[in-house]
Order: sequence, then structure tokens, then C-alpha cells
Amino acid sequence: LFARPCFNWVEMGDDEVAPPGPTIDVTSIQLNPEDECNFEDGLGMAIGFRTDTDLPGFFWRVSYVVDTSKRRLIVEAGQTEIETYPAGDNAMTFVADPLDMATVPEAIWRTTNGLLVCALTSSDGVEVMAVNMVVQIRVDE
Repeated sequence: LFARPCFNWVEMGDDEVAPPGPTIDVTSIQLNPEDECNFEDGLGMAIGFRTDTDLPGFFWRVSYVVDTSKRRLIVEAGQTEIETYPAGDNAMTFVADPLDMATVPEAIWRTTNGLLVCALTSSDGVEVMAVNMVVQIRVDE
């Protein structure tokens, strides 16, 4: 199995109103490896971001989401340690362990498109923002 993430930056227009809560701007995304890779190889990532307020007790939850014809399937890849992100520039780093494909349902790896979701989450489980990356899967048989 090979995965290739794709990015699509979307900016809010001048007439749109930001939702209540902290304002968080993603300033950079780095993936390791940067190109197509085997699911079994694992994945490293770093996200740079800027926040307008302190974020005490927050962590990043990372998951892979696939919508099949029957239901939504989610594979939890893990999460970062809980920490306090001060107002200003910050960064998160995450390393996903290699996946044992024998434990991943066939419906997930047979679906060619999915989302790698990195959700900034408070310690009480409130998701304040998410970075969604489209992942294309190809099965070499």
C-alpha cells in the first residue's frame, strides 16, 4: 500500500466571520517521507502554527478517516503529549508507528481516498481546529 498526501490551502474571505474561540493559523506542514510511501513505513510530521491566545492543556490527535458506502471508518494513529502552547508561533511534531496492515480492515485500504486528520484538541476533548490532508491509496498486488 502506498499513500500520497495532498494539500489544499483555503483562506477565509473578507466577508466571513471567524467562529468563536482561538484564532489559529497553520504556517507550515512537513511530512517525512515527503513523497509516496508504504503504510507499513510509518509517518513523521511537523505542523507550524500561530495562535492569538494561550492554549493550556492541548494536544494533537492524529487519525486516518475513510468514508465507505456503508459507514465512516477511523484508524487512530495516536496523539501528541498534552502541553501548553503560548500565544504566538508554535510547532507540533508527531511520529506514527508503522501500521500492521493485518490489523487494518480491508474496507479502509481498498478505499482509494481518505483523510489524514490532525486535530488540535483541549484536554477536555474539545477540538478547536483540524488540518485535513487528502491521502490517496494505491494497492500493489
